Amino acid sequence: MYRLILLLGVMGVCVLCLVTGASWYAPAVGALALAFLLPVWRRGGFWFAFLGAAMVWGAYAGYLHVASEGRLGDRLAVTFGVTTGWVLVVVTALWGGVTAGLGGLVGAAIRVAMRGGRK
Repeated sequence: MYRLILLLGVMGVCVLCLVTGASWYAPAVGALALAFLLPVWRRGGFWFAFLGAAMVWGAYAGYLHVASEGRLGDRLAVTFGVTTGWVLVVVTALWGGVTAGLGGLVGAAIRVAMRGGRK
């Protein structure tokens, strides 16, 4: 149950960051706070924060790619030496997921360290 709350909370934080124009690392701070407050394992803190952020960032990057008819993404793909702009959408989703996942991992690890036990 707590993992679902973490997943939905990270998704909400990511949407809030996209709406407000916050920095790229702001979802990691939100995931850190949520994983610190919720009793999740470190592994669960990483993977559920990763999944929540990757879904939101990937959906938003895909929306921007479709809305621009792939013009910008395909031009950037040539710059980075990849075949299509959809590769950049996947890379964006993975980057956002890893960032928030590390925030969730750190938050859960801090909570366990402060408690003085293993969980």
